[in-house]
Amino acid sequence: MQIKTFVLSEYMSNCYLLYRNQEAIIIDPGAESQVVVDFIKEKQLTVKAIYATHGHIDHVGGIRFLKKRFKCPTYAPKKDHVWFHETPYNRLGYQIPIDHFVGEGDTLTLDNDVFTIYETPGHSEGGTVLYQPNLNICFSGDTLFRRSVGRTDLPFGNFQQLEQSILKMYRLFPEDTIVYPGHGPTTTIGDEKRQNPFVHMIGA
Repeated sequence: MQIKTFVLSEYMSNCYLLYRNQEAIIIDPGAESQVVVDFIKEKQLTVKAIYATHGHIDHVGGIRFLKKRFKCPTYAPKKDHVWFHETPYNRLGYQIPIDHFVGEGDTLTLDNDVFTIYETPGHSEGGTVLYQPNLNICFSGDTLFRRSVGRTDLPFGNFQQLEQSILKMYRLFPEDTIVYPGHGPTTTIGDEKRQNPFVHMIGA
C-alpha cells in the first residue's frame, strides 16, 4: 500500500491518497486541487472511493471537484449530514455530493484491505476514523493529532465526547498503530497515550 499526502488549502489540511494495484481511495480532499488530479493520472490510478472523515469545509472542499473528474462514489458520516446539505453550516454554498452515508462498523475496501469506520464524535457530531489492522494504520481526521486534539468550539463540538472518542481509540488500536491525522505530522497510538497533553492514559 502506498500513501501519498497532499497538504491543501489555507487550513493546511491533510488529504491522503491510498493506492495499490492501480486502485485508489482519496481521504479528506479539503480543496479543489489539480495537483491531486495530475498525480492520479500520472500513476494511472482508478479512484474507487472518496471518503470524508467529517463534514467540515477543510475536509470536504474538494469532493465535488474530484467526483466530477473520476466518476467515483463518495462516502461520509451520516451524523454529520448537516454540513453536506445546503444549510447555514455548509460554507461552500452548494450541496456536497455524497452517495453513501456511513456509521460505526461500516467498511471501505481497497484491493484486499478492509478499512473499518469508527465513530469518534467530539470535534464534530459525526466525526470518524478509518482503521486497517493488517496495515496497522489509522486515519484520524480531526479527532487526534500529534500531541494535540481537534478543536471543540465549533457547532456540535464537545470536549467530553472527544475525550471519550480518543480513549476509545487508545483501547481498541495497538500502540504501534500509525496515526495519519487531518493536520500535521503522523504519530502513533502509543506515543499519544503517553505524551498527549490533552488526553492521555495514566500508566500507559
